[in-house]
Amino acid sequence: MPAWAALADLAGRVGEVSLRDRFALDPSRSQRLAGPVGDLWVDWSRHPIDDEVLGLLGDLADQRDVSGFCARMLAGEPVNATEGRAATHTALRAPDGHADIGATLDRMADLAGRIRDGSYTGATGAPIRAVVSLGIGGSYLGPAMAHEALAHLAHPEVTVRFSSSLDGTDLTAALDGLDPASTLVVICSKSFTTLETMVAADTALAWLREGVGDDLSRHVAAATSAPERAAARGVDSDLVFPLAESVGGRFSLPSAVGLALMVAIGPGAFGEMLAGMHTVDRHLGETPVEANVPMLLGLLDVWHRSFLGATSLAVVPYSHGLRRLPDHLQQLMMESLGKRVKADGSQTSGPTGSVVWGASGTDGQHAFFQLLHQGSDVVPVDLIGVARPVVDPRGAHHDALMANLLAQAEALAFGRTDTETAALGVAPNLVAHQAFPGDRPSTVILLPELSASTLGQLVALYEHRTVVQAAVWGINPFDQWGVELGKQLATRFGDLLAGAGADVDRSEPSSELVRRYRELRDRD
Repeated sequence: MPAWAALADLAGRVGEVSLRDRFALDPSRSQRLAGPVGDLWVDWSRHPIDDEVLGLLGDLADQRDVSGFCARMLAGEPVNATEGRAATHTALRAPDGHADIGATLDRMADLAGRIRDGSYTGATGAPIRAVVSLGIGGSYLGPAMAHEALAHLAHPEVTVRFSSSLDGTDLTAALDGLDPASTLVVICSKSFTTLETMVAADTALAWLREGVGDDLSRHVAAATSAPERAAARGVDSDLVFPLAESVGGRFSLPSAVGLALMVAIGPGAFGEMLAGMHTVDRHLGETPVEANVPMLLGLLDVWHRSFLGATSLAVVPYSHGLRRLPDHLQQLMMESLGKRVKADGSQTSGPTGSVVWGASGTDGQHAFFQLLHQGSDVVPVDLIGVARPVVDPRGAHHDALMANLLAQAEALAFGRTDTETAALGVAPNLVAHQAFPGDRPSTVILLPELSASTLGQLVALYEHRTVVQAAVWGINPFDQWGVELGKQLATRFGDLLAGAGADVDRSEPSSELVRRYRELRDRD
């Protein structure tokens, strides 16, 4: 593409103008290079960009037909090339969505409402007062993140927990202290064959039977695309909530996978989250590129990855409630963009997805910010803040928290020169150690408050930003073939480990590890 070549040429010269100089030359920069998406305010002024770079990125988006790809996705056309189907996660939150989507949401709301008001009872007649959601990947990361973010909205008398790990300690902790007679287990698995989830489900069902007997018809629900498999495991059809094959796990938060979340925060708040997501869906589909925030953020990600050599993205929420957001975004972005071939099967001509990582703000400052400020790699950073906190004891916490966010954005961008450092009275032999190079890019995202609506907007913003990058690179953001080989090999190794006395073929690369594991496992 012509714009690609022009951007590659420009990338070699972008460092000639520092962020300090860019702001000095353009006092309106922080107003011009920022804007709203729904209720969020996003500031992308602290990136090594100018009008020429943004114009070329816009040209690249036109030449790659990014808007067209997004429009086809929003319209439900088959954009998942390798699996030959649509990507219909945005339909889940459209107010005029398909009738079957509305029917599923109504059934979820009915069950959630009855659990919340105490009218839904288990096999012994006791009200269900706890919900344990079993799932992994997208069936866990998104709902668990949202549950923690919206904990202030949770029903005070209903316990909601999540379990994902094959490590039995995780499920044991999720069930600890609960009464089977008042517990509903939700099994979230599109295929209903996912090893981790099915092992956990069998253990949870055995736990339920020990408490209430064999009739579990009111104690087990399922979110799945395979209702027949759920029925085979004894799940009553009235508690099976369908998942569309065309909704990838990492995009499934607004689907039946969110049943436990809906129980926790209520159908009304869940609906507000969907409405927030839809607000950003509309923004993506209706806003010109130059003001289209998810489009611009995705193009900036391409600028950093493809042209400036950045290998990772740090996501740092200055909000305790959002501390699990980086975990969710790791799957969303790395599973979508971790591809070395394009949608047509040909090799990509350069790097694609970045490593995504992060932690909550002030914790991160005392952990990895040393590398961000003075390390040899330049890492773009997303700094996420909330203007109005859920709580602020004595009024002493929140302004100080946000002052840290703003200070980090400033320090990353502008640093501190040798001259400024020396002027502070720093000993000459320590000046190099205490100077900051600056020119470290960051995006600031401000939420007015942490509500169901703004959380939905934030999640959708990252979803669409991810899709934009994929459209530029020509890769498919909706498949995940890279997770399959490990699953297949795990089955083979499971058989090997189960054969306690069987000989292991010494020509196998892992034969010694298998032998050592067995020895340690079986040692008295």
